[in-house]
Amino acid sequence: MSFTVQEVAQLLKQAKENEKPYVFFTGAGCSITAGVPSATGLIDEIREKFQIQVKNIDHKKDQFNYGKYMSVLDKDERRRLLKPHIIDNKNINWAHIALACLMQAGYIQRVLTFNFDSILSRACNLLGLHPSIYDFATANPYLYHLINDPSIVHLHGQGTGFIQLNTKEETQDHTDKLGEFIAATLNSNPSLFIGYSGNADEFFPLLETKYSEQHRLIWTGRKKNIDQIEADSVKGFLKKNSNLTHYIGNIDADDFLIKLAKELDCFPPELFLNPYNFLEKQLQDIQAYPLDDGLDMLSNLSKYLNRRSKNSLINTLYTSFIHKYPSRESTQHLTADEIDDVMWAYDKQARLLRHNKQYEPCFELYKQALKIQENHFGCITNYGLVLADFAKLNNDENLFNKAFKLYEKAKTIQTDDTVLLCNYGTALSDLATLKDNEALFNKALEQFQNALNIQPEDADILNNYANALLNLARLNKNVNSFNEAIEQYQKALNINPNDANYLNNYANALFDLARLEKNESLFNRAFEQYQKALNINPSDADSISNYGIALSYLAKLKNDESLLKLAFEKYQEALKIEPNDNYNLGCYYSIKQNLEQCKINLLHAEKHNTLPSNAHKYLDEDQDLNNVRHEQWFTDLLERLKAKEEVA
Repeated sequence: MSFTVQEVAQLLKQAKENEKPYVFFTGAGCSITAGVPSATGLIDEIREKFQIQVKNIDHKKDQFNYGKYMSVLDKDERRRLLKPHIIDNKNINWAHIALACLMQAGYIQRVLTFNFDSILSRACNLLGLHPSIYDFATANPYLYHLINDPSIVHLHGQGTGFIQLNTKEETQDHTDKLGEFIAATLNSNPSLFIGYSGNADEFFPLLETKYSEQHRLIWTGRKKNIDQIEADSVKGFLKKNSNLTHYIGNIDADDFLIKLAKELDCFPPELFLNPYNFLEKQLQDIQAYPLDDGLDMLSNLSKYLNRRSKNSLINTLYTSFIHKYPSRESTQHLTADEIDDVMWAYDKQARLLRHNKQYEPCFELYKQALKIQENHFGCITNYGLVLADFAKLNNDENLFNKAFKLYEKAKTIQTDDTVLLCNYGTALSDLATLKDNEALFNKALEQFQNALNIQPEDADILNNYANALLNLARLNKNVNSFNEAIEQYQKALNINPNDANYLNNYANALFDLARLEKNESLFNRAFEQYQKALNINPSDADSISNYGIALSYLAKLKNDESLLKLAFEKYQEALKIEPNDNYNLGCYYSIKQNLEQCKINLLHAEKHNTLPSNAHKYLDEDQDLNNVRHEQWFTDLLERLKAKEEVA
């Protein structure tokens, strides 16, 4: 019979209530993520560093025999082997932090470890817990009844101790002395083994002998099921006592122990939830400052920490609160304001994931948050924003529609939020552009108009409204739509004349209308706005590239080589900022009938995913590429782009 993490948590809870907390046995698997090698990892290191010493060992036969490899090293060689991993290594991994949490909360009475490292004791000290430490390589194991719990017992010695038991002979002799202690342990408390394989020392036969089914025993391991366990002795033991010995497979120590501590509501520790409160408590153990010299640093620091601890830290330590409140049930005892704080903690972490382009984890976090409070306006709107962002990146209509549903739901909660209306309008405009759908454009414009009815002097809304009008104008080739977009950009610039983004967008609208009307005066107005944008932000590759495109178009219109040369210079300037954005340079070389350079630049852009959006359609319609349209490599490129878009 196996158990879930939730069921193990309930067993630990029952054991604590019965005043028989669990005893945990830990092996090397608990320390690997802190940089401590496993037994097989140390064997590999021995074979590399001590080739002469191991020359008589048959590795094929003894590849997992840690004791045999250690037996050919003298004690100084062993210390030199272990020192970087055990003494010099100061890492603390999350498996041991979670173990410390479980000990601190009383769910674990004692940890018996086969490891030499001090990671658990350092993790406990970090959390303000100071368990008793026993080194049974040197202590008298018959005095086990004097152990003061909570405690950590090093069964085979400590890295800083005088003795570490490594070889078969050493662990065998020692194991014989441990019999009474192990029997008492197994007969007094339920136990759980984690990170221990059972095949690297002589301890396991003792476990088989002394286990008498007085209490439940849980064995965890990386193998999926009992039959895949490498050690036949472990496999046989677990099957023999199958009603009371339980195997849980596919276990990673960090993952399992964190989840277990979270289920028992003792993770994350207070250090990560409120470090001010935590440190203030630690200072309470220090006696009052003894001198009357006006330098009572203890009192001053304590008062400061006390003040800071009373402030809500949920907005700065939000990941800790996400761990603490993973479900609706976990927040039931909180007030409405406290739940709102939790929701904003989720939102902050989700936005950080979005910033790092980790979209799927971001989506999952918003889903988790909305299970806690399904009508939280902020999480609903920001989830919609991320979905629309990802939908635009992937030209995904289904994701756009999911975003729209969230925006509609948010509108039922707050009807007059201009940020929501503006985001909704932008997403509708993006899908309208993707689908060449005038009805969607009209729906987008409606959202912007509603926002402007509320805040008519908001430059951002005016700019986004103008963007939607410009995209509609590009679709219907309507001069009036272009002029309306230009008018809205001018309104935005009247409010904020030094916004480089507005200026670039305004210049794009002038260029598009100039191209439609073949009007040199409008081209020159566009150039003027591009230059204004670049005076404000000289390193904006988008403005530089757009300036170059406009110059190139007018050059073709006037058959003017000097303008085309200026366009080429702009493309090269933009490439210094965005070195893989080679599309425009490819177009330039096509115009100049340098087909090989065109090929090199377009394929470079394809490789680095810097081709324009809707790349197949864009390249198929771009007249700058007419000179390469019948080249086989270009035909192949279009086919690849089409296939990629069909899959998406």
